[in-house]
Amino acid sequence: MSEYIFYENDDYIIAKKPNGLLSEEDPVGSLNLRKILENYIRSTYPWKKQLICQLTNRLDKPVGGLLICAKKQSILKDLQNKFFLRKVQKYYFAVVEGDLIKKQGRLENYLIKSSSEFKAVAATEHITGAKLAKLDYKWLAGNDKFSLLFIRLQTGKFHQIRFQFSHIGHPIWNDVWYGAKRITSDLRIGLYSFYLGFEEPKTGEYKEFKLAPPDIEPWTMFRKEIDELIQSDLHQS
Repeated sequence: MSEYIFYENDDYIIAKKPNGLLSEEDPVGSLNLRKILENYIRSTYPWKKQLICQLTNRLDKPVGGLLICAKKQSILKDLQNKFFLRKVQKYYFAVVEGDLIKKQGRLENYLIKSSSEFKAVAATEHITGAKLAKLDYKWLAGNDKFSLLFIRLQTGKFHQIRFQFSHIGHPIWNDVWYGAKRITSDLRIGLYSFYLGFEEPKTGEYKEFKLAPPDIEPWTMFRKEIDELIQSDLHQS
C-alpha cells in the first residue's frame, strides 16, 4: 500500500492519488482510491468495526497528488468543516503551455459546470449557477514551450485550475479536454496537488505534508525547481 499511503495515524490517512485513478466511485464501479483505502482499512484493522473511509477532498481523474481520508466520523466532520471555512491549505504544481507574460498574480473568473460537456465553461456573475473562481499563481521556471507554476487555491470550484489557465491561453500540459496539445496518450496532465496543511482535529497542532510529483514527464523538465520549492518554507513563498 506504500504506493497509495503517504502518512497514516489513528484518525486519518494522507493518501497519494496517482494520475489516471478516480478519487471515488463512478456509476460503472471503476477502480478508485477510496475503495482501495477502504479495503486496506478493513483488512488491516478487522477488529475496529467503527472505522470509516471517507475522502475529505477530491482530485480530477487525470490529476495526481495528496488527499485526506478520514477514518472516524468525528474527524471527517472536523476536516470537512475546515475545508468549508478555507482552513486547509492546498498548493499545486502545474506545467502549462507557453510563457506567461505576468509572472505572478491572481486569476478571477466566473465559471459554470456544463453537464452536457462535463467541463467548466466561462460565465458571468448574472448567469444562474455561475461561481467565482480565484487562485494565486507564481511562475517558477520555463523553457521555450512550457512554464512551471506554483498555485494557491482561494476557492475550490469544479475543474477550476484547468479552466482558468486554459481561459487565458495557457492550458495545462496534455490537458486535451481544455485545449492543450496531446503529448501522451496516458490519462495524466501536468497538475499535481503536492501540499496539504491544516490544524490537527484533536490537538490543534499545525501539520503539513509535502510530496514531489513522480519522476516522469512533465515534471522531469523542472525537477531542480520542484525539489527546491518542496524543501523551502512554503509560507514564505
